[in-house]
Amino acid sequence: MGPYAFMDAVGWALFALWLCSLCFYALSAYLVAAFFGGRRDNTSGGALPPITILKPVRGADDDTYANLESFIDQDYPNFEVIIGVAEADDPAVAVINRLIDLHPHVNVRLVVTGNTGYANLKVGNLAGMSSLASYDILAISDSDMRVGPDYLKALAKGFADPKVGLVTCPYRGAYPGDLGSAFEALTIDTDFLPSVVVAERLEGLSFALGATMAVRREALVAIGGFNALADYLADDYQLGNKVMKAGYKLTLSEYMVDSVERRGSVSGYISHQTRWGRTYRVCRPKGYFLSALTKGGAFSLLYLIATGFSATGWAVFVANLIIRYAQAYYMEARSIRGRGVTKWLWLLPVKDLVGFYIWLSSFTGDTVRWKGESFRVDKEGRMVRCASRRV
Repeated sequence: MGPYAFMDAVGWALFALWLCSLCFYALSAYLVAAFFGGRRDNTSGGALPPITILKPVRGADDDTYANLESFIDQDYPNFEVIIGVAEADDPAVAVINRLIDLHPHVNVRLVVTGNTGYANLKVGNLAGMSSLASYDILAISDSDMRVGPDYLKALAKGFADPKVGLVTCPYRGAYPGDLGSAFEALTIDTDFLPSVVVAERLEGLSFALGATMAVRREALVAIGGFNALADYLADDYQLGNKVMKAGYKLTLSEYMVDSVERRGSVSGYISHQTRWGRTYRVCRPKGYFLSALTKGGAFSLLYLIATGFSATGWAVFVANLIIRYAQAYYMEARSIRGRGVTKWLWLLPVKDLVGFYIWLSSFTGDTVRWKGESFRVDKEGRMVRCASRRV
């Protein structure tokens, strides 16, 4: 095969991959709109079960108070909130104590869980809190999430079926304030959330999301409790997957949680997404590999280059920009209704190219940087501390 024939074959391959990306854009826009487009009814249709909210926290920022308070200000008859920190001198302690003082009508408790020895510090925190929970439905949520007063009612609706062992909530990027946080929010709204909905609609739900992992205590006991998650980095994925394998149903709620984006650098965004990519690649290797088919921006640019910047190449490149923007605007306006994300959509082409770089780099190593330490992620998704290696 001569060089021209080779480049022609490469061009056709890139064109085919780009067409696959267009199919994903269209399918995801349709499914996301169908999933979230209906009128939400956050009534369970029966008695509202008591719920314990478990909030693992480490550190504090300007949004910590508002984020935590949103889980306290619930329109729900019977619930409690347990907030856990690993160390008594954690900066979040002062914020939590202020919340407790200002909300005496709600049962809010602060727990210092100490060093549990778990590789995953968050799971260790949860293990310490769960033993103090009064109720049989445990709602776990990351500390950077924010919800409305109907949040617990939406979870109760998901547990109306007694066969459901876990309810999880999708989430959208919220309130980005700089480039790093804008990239994070755009990735959530235009890549992650559509992929979750497509996976749930086409193959069923087999994982949970850290925005909310509401689990029946009996299901948690059936998988071995939080000890079963002690060494996994992707504790949300593992919790949902293990509950499913234990014979329980998983439900993806229609309730959208806000992921309040902390300000950060673009390099921090790349580090975070590389960690996520390497973890996801281990958990869902086929799904992660096939996620390349969603990288239309990269394929259209590579096709433009492969065709020597031909008129056809430019047509494909421009068409991808138009279709990608149309998909993103449609989802944001019709379904996601992101909190302050729309104004950052001009960054979408750049974010897509950076995302393709991150996807490629996730295959070049197995180390991640998390909570100030370096870990190797083994083939089962477990965390192994590295003595001196850096990502």
